[in-house]
Amino acid sequence: MKPIFFTKMEGTGNNFLVIDNRNGYLTVNVVSQTVNEFVKDLANCQLGAGSDGVILLEQSADYPFEMRYFNRDGSEAVACLNGARCVVSYAFRLGLLRDKGRFASASGPIGYYYRDGDVSIEVPPPVDVKMNFSFTVSRKKYSVNFLRVGVPHCVIFVDDPEKVDVKTLGKAIRNHKTFKPEGTNVDFVKVEKDNMHVRTYERGVEDETLSCGSGALASAYIATKLFMVQSPVICRTSGGELIATIKDKLYLEGPTRYVYDGVYYIE
Repeated sequence: MKPIFFTKMEGTGNNFLVIDNRNGYLTVNVVSQTVNEFVKDLANCQLGAGSDGVILLEQSADYPFEMRYFNRDGSEAVACLNGARCVVSYAFRLGLLRDKGRFASASGPIGYYYRDGDVSIEVPPPVDVKMNFSFTVSRKKYSVNFLRVGVPHCVIFVDDPEKVDVKTLGKAIRNHKTFKPEGTNVDFVKVEKDNMHVRTYERGVEDETLSCGSGALASAYIATKLFMVQSPVICRTSGGELIATIKDKLYLEGPTRYVYDGVYYIE
């Protein structure tokens, strides 16, 4: 049996298993299955270590490291902003980073600022923005907004997110024909002055998570464009608060925390 060492981290309740793969150890030793299958097994909450996603910290020719992100279902995604905040804290502990700079990801270079466990991430403006359109789910019409903050998000403003069946409705919208073939993340948002309450159904996790960084940032962006709030915006999630700042670029700030270090054994 071969050991795979990992660190479990969380950022406002969004939790990840982070693996230092700069030496390619994981890639070389996962020979009986693909990396995607390994990730799915590792992230399984019943049979593995359990997490919302898995992050591989890998070598980069131009930056201190490259982040690869995998959802719980084993699919690889171009971005995860809470994951990005956690991997910055992890890399800082390894001595790879200063308190500010950039690192590589599948969505392009990501800027960061680190301070005592709090991490601010800088990302480019969203693309494919489409506001105020509608479709029908289970005979009910919904007014929605769409954008990509690295990954796709459907933002829906509601009266009370606590009364939304996030898993059922989120799944239906995530798989709606409007967003095929790739699907979308779905954010249910209530605006209160300059803060928001956000609940997110995450594609790839296929369930609600306690927090979604890109979802908070996507929701804040749409809310500022519709003149519902002014930046910076406090985004309240089930796992804690994030601060979204909307300028020429977007910034997401919040806490990160180490949970434990562990070992997972593969055949």
